[in-house]
Amino acid sequence: MNKKQEQQILDYYSTNDKYVRNKTHSNAHQTVFTKESDKYQWLVLEQKSQCEVEVRQTDNHGTITARDNYELTGNLPKCVGVERLCEGANFQIPFNADEINLIYQFGERSKAETCASLSAILPQIKDSDTKQIVSDTLKKLNALSEKTCAELTATTKKWKLTERDHSIKTRLARAKEQAKKLTVTEGKQHRTHNKGKGDMAL
Repeated sequence: MNKKQEQQILDYYSTNDKYVRNKTHSNAHQTVFTKESDKYQWLVLEQKSQCEVEVRQTDNHGTITARDNYELTGNLPKCVGVERLCEGANFQIPFNADEINLIYQFGERSKAETCASLSAILPQIKDSDTKQIVSDTLKKLNALSEKTCAELTATTKKWKLTERDHSIKTRLARAKEQAKKLTVTEGKQHRTHNKGKGDMAL
């Protein structure tokens, strides 16, 4: 994981209280960040393999509230696994890609608002599979604490928007490159064509 990828992941989880690198607890295998206002809230970035990083977030009691997995295949770290702590229990709730997309699309600032916006679309859904996905997402969000739910929504929106912008930039750069190649090719054809005309004139 390079510095740019590390900073990108850090940005996804940073709120008003910025995370700062904690040199005391960081080592060769993991980088630990703590909040300036609270040294017990950790964000741990642990390199599991050359292209895999696990991110753990803890509350002010040291309990893991979030566990996410990222792939480092391109310039942009890609989130491939999301888990959040169930309120009042000691287990993590996994969210799949469809559920994450719903949180990205319908997530609001508070847990109540997010659940209300998802509940509002339920009666309009005709497809039974989609209805099930929305119901499952609602059930999982209701099992989270207010804070964990709000953090999940904020983080999801950040990395989804970054992925979208990155994708647009990549597509634009590709289109620009394609246009440049076409212009060069057309220029060559034009020169060849003119040269041919000149030969004919002789």
